[in-house]
Amino acid sequence: MGQTLTIRPARLRQFGPSRDCGFVVVTTPTMAKNIEIDATGAEYDSAIVITLGDSERFEEALASRIPDDSHVLAVCPDVFFESPSDELLGPRRKLLAMACNSTPTSPEVIQHFYEIMERTSSQAQDAFSDTFFELLEESEELVYADAKRGTMATLQHLQDGLVWNQQAGSVDWGEQQIVPSGEISVLPVEITEFSSSLHLPLAGDIVFRGYPILHNGTPSFTREDQARIHGELACLNHSAVIAHVEDGIITRIQPENDGARPAARMLEAMFSVDSRYQIVWEMGHALNTSLDLLPGNHAMNEVYGGTDGCLHWGLGLTPYTQYHLDIISPDTTVSTSRGTIVLGVEGGYQEDRLASPAAS
Repeated sequence: MGQTLTIRPARLRQFGPSRDCGFVVVTTPTMAKNIEIDATGAEYDSAIVITLGDSERFEEALASRIPDDSHVLAVCPDVFFESPSDELLGPRRKLLAMACNSTPTSPEVIQHFYEIMERTSSQAQDAFSDTFFELLEESEELVYADAKRGTMATLQHLQDGLVWNQQAGSVDWGEQQIVPSGEISVLPVEITEFSSSLHLPLAGDIVFRGYPILHNGTPSFTREDQARIHGELACLNHSAVIAHVEDGIITRIQPENDGARPAARMLEAMFSVDSRYQIVWEMGHALNTSLDLLPGNHAMNEVYGGTDGCLHWGLGLTPYTQYHLDIISPDTTVSTSRGTIVLGVEGGYQEDRLASPAAS
């Protein structure tokens, strides 16, 4: 790889003040020789790159080689990154980890999304999140509507047992985020757990039209299979599949037109192989308004927030299922029971904001 990735920690505003701490980049051997740190404008005591050894897990490096009082950025495209426990992270580190292994991620893709990280305002995400939760507290239910296709579903978001996760805004000591940041998700259990007996209280018709992301997990798979499945789902960029949901379970799907039939067939095949894919396991409310969608199967597209936030649906959960499928859905608007929009724009976005071809 010839392209140099210049890390400028002073521009990563989520970390906060840099005085009296160090900056650490953790990466893999293939990336290490092409990473440089430009600490201009920061007050770090030190700025270093740590390279994972052969078969070394991030958790092992964290336990033995990453000092306390550090801001840590993980860029590990060659290994499957798992978030460390709070106990292992400790109270004197902050961690940002780029999501760059669950989908094929080239150096050019890393560069594109790193620049988005520099543009991301943690203060704006904090404000967006505060307003989001304030509106939710005042609403009896949330309404997910696709005005272009006349569909609507409701989520009983105040029901006991739901788990809301915020991966957005500022990071405090002892905290970690997947980056680029910008997501508020809701699941029926903790984000690292899975049970087919648990469902989101979601009912109605929802629309898959947008940008599928097919994440791999740790079980055996091939990149060729991953690309083939994603290729069948990619027609959702332009055509929609409408899904009927009862108690959080997809009971039937219908392609909007002939253009959506490949995606409908692939979804049906996934449902047949593993019925757990029929569970709408996660609803992600993305709010990174600095992100331009990069066409293709890119995990870091997940936090695409348009101009006023954007929803994505999550099916399956690795490593429990072979893949985790996110479908970014810019046509869906999220409103309170009083009609106040909390995510998206009225009627859905008129067009998707795509990165220029040069960015890929």
